[in-house]
Amino acid sequence: MNNNMIERKKSIVELEEKAKQLRHLKDKHGKRRPVLIEFCGTPKSGKTTSISALNIFLKRNGFNTEVIQEMAVFCPITNKTHPHFNTWTLFSSLTELIKHYSNNDVDFIIVDRSIFDALCWFDWLNNSSEDSPYLDDKTFKSYENLLIGSKLLSSLFSLTLVFKASPEVCMKREFSFLLTDKAGSIMNEHVLSSFNKSIDNCLRKYKSKFNSIELFDTSNQDKSEEVRPEEVNRTVTEKTLDSLLNLIKEDIGYLPRTLSDRLSEGVNNFDVLKNEMLKFGEREEIENTDNIQPIPIAVITNEEKTKVLIVRKSEKKAEKGSPERNRYLLYMGGHIRQEDRHEDTDSLLDVFRNTLNREIFEEIGESIYPKETEPFLIYDSNNLKSKKHLAICFTIKLKDFDYKNFKIVSEELVKKSGTSKSGHTLDIEEITEKYANNFESWSLVILKHIFGKSPSATQMDLFKN
Repeated sequence: MNNNMIERKKSIVELEEKAKQLRHLKDKHGKRRPVLIEFCGTPKSGKTTSISALNIFLKRNGFNTEVIQEMAVFCPITNKTHPHFNTWTLFSSLTELIKHYSNNDVDFIIVDRSIFDALCWFDWLNNSSEDSPYLDDKTFKSYENLLIGSKLLSSLFSLTLVFKASPEVCMKREFSFLLTDKAGSIMNEHVLSSFNKSIDNCLRKYKSKFNSIELFDTSNQDKSEEVRPEEVNRTVTEKTLDSLLNLIKEDIGYLPRTLSDRLSEGVNNFDVLKNEMLKFGEREEIENTDNIQPIPIAVITNEEKTKVLIVRKSEKKAEKGSPERNRYLLYMGGHIRQEDRHEDTDSLLDVFRNTLNREIFEEIGESIYPKETEPFLIYDSNNLKSKKHLAICFTIKLKDFDYKNFKIVSEELVKKSGTSKSGHTLDIEEITEKYANNFESWSLVILKHIFGKSPSATQMDLFKN
């Protein structure tokens, strides 16, 4: 057995062991959503081969995948240099992506060309000629602002894999199976060379707008020989598995432990957080410190504040010692993650709002962005878990609340079934009379502070015990 075969066997064993460990972590901790990966880059640079290899590996190692094909092959617009061609392929890709994004049964969504690829092609259209480009500056800026004006779209992708190869290598691959030596409107050395410049330009301008971008040059430095596909595929697979690991064990936001000295039991004003700086660290490490973890939460109610949506944490997902374990909640929300800081200029309030927008989507599939400028804070130091967490409580009053049919989509919450009230909307009076002793401390504070209802002393004692 030669060295290449030995190395191949070693890589397979290592990757399969890593996949096995990740499946165990996924089953233990759950995942918030599918891992979304974009493949893009120079035509004939090897991305399609790599997509196939990755998809087969993931499926054969127990993961559920969804592959979204390159939509350009289905585009009814024949002129590939018209901006309409790129616009059609981009939005067709996004349509397919969004269709699968809410499916928690899918572990990986692999997209063949999407947002970053569109940016590269729009850049190329804008720079195709100094005198007469295919796309004017003003229109290009409009496309650019749509795609990366905020991180709303780009933050969906856990990993963006950009493939690039020299025009000579790409044309060699193109002609290797064709019965013609004639170049195409895109597949010619002039276009490929200028498109590679657009890739470099977009990597320089937009890299910070994406969670993680990796560049693969599949031709050698001297451009005379090609890089072995198995080397690229191995790296792609490693990066993909790492993306799932990051999604499961993602860094969370925290504030300094000294903040607790300025917090009162129960309700606090938002001004307490003035001048505080948010930092990030691995969740398991932060949980073992006394640092304060801010948890943006949303209370979803009607305009009259006579009804509210309640949920219940799944027993499997609520940690032992958590005050939420086996309790109903008058709110939903969760930890702040790196992706919730869309811009470096985002204020603490912006990050809290972004977090809630993501959490609400992940838990009930709704797109709701809280506008409240002065959420109140809830602090409870009576529990070892609670004293490390600070609720940032937003009140969301929906005009169409009475017409909503909320659906639980998160594995962390009990689904809307049987006798469970999770996912249902209840009258505040009914909650106070029947269910108050089933709520934890944050919900009891919310019941009083937002809805003006106080559980009896007996109910409060029951909770504390």
